[in-house]
Amino acid sequence: MKNKQEILAALARSNEERLLLAGLLDKEQTCVSRGYLTHTKFLDLNERALCAEAVRLSGAAGHALFWGGYEDAERGVYLFYPDYLDGDGARQAAPLALLRAHKRKEDALTHRDYLGALMGLQIERAVIGDILVHDEGADILVLEEMADFILLHFSKAGRKQISLTREEIGNLKAASAVEKSGSGSVASPRLDSVVALVFGLPRTEAQVRIEKGLVFLNHAPCLKPERQVDEGDRLTVRGLGRARIEAFGGTSRKGRLFINFVKTV
Repeated sequence: MKNKQEILAALARSNEERLLLAGLLDKEQTCVSRGYLTHTKFLDLNERALCAEAVRLSGAAGHALFWGGYEDAERGVYLFYPDYLDGDGARQAAPLALLRAHKRKEDALTHRDYLGALMGLQIERAVIGDILVHDEGADILVLEEMADFILLHFSKAGRKQISLTREEIGNLKAASAVEKSGSGSVASPRLDSVVALVFGLPRTEAQVRIEKGLVFLNHAPCLKPERQVDEGDRLTVRGLGRARIEAFGGTSRKGRLFINFVKTV
């Protein structure tokens, strides 16, 4: 177990990361000393991985969890919960709100349209979680403290009129997504080889994306092209979608390894 200064020295590579981690660790200490639920703002995948390592080093993993309103959320908050709560109780008590944007059937609105309009309200990106676009409009997860402001001021997206309602998080609508099963072969289960196969990239481009921190393995950035991928692993490539490795099959006569996967775009 490391103290705050040791964790900051070990993990923070910039002033922004130092502020993020210091705030995270302060939230954890407040939870312990005052005995109530505390939370961060919404974190992206890079911030999530950094905070997860800080939580591990601090010894706080037993009363901390990442939650974005539903399983497999990309953006979420870190919750620290006191002894009288368990993980399920912490999720239920999380200060998240679900707002549903309703559009006209003939209007085609994208994730970018909704996010751009929200940013036009001059609010922080960190108060907004995942935006799940579906046929009726979009389900938007936000911090409870911002819900009333957004309900009052958010009326257009992509120059199209929308209306908002507050919904129970348990009634969240899944994003409209297309899952495609695929298969192929790789020379080895290295991350760069698997990413190249699944996302249709040249291997050199897959390596560049990995080294730039654009590839996530099981929700954490992985900067090592040689990292081995296993069955059940989840891949995310910024701008290209997500995938799940279903199974490794046998090998070809040339010794190549067969892979089955499901990609979401």
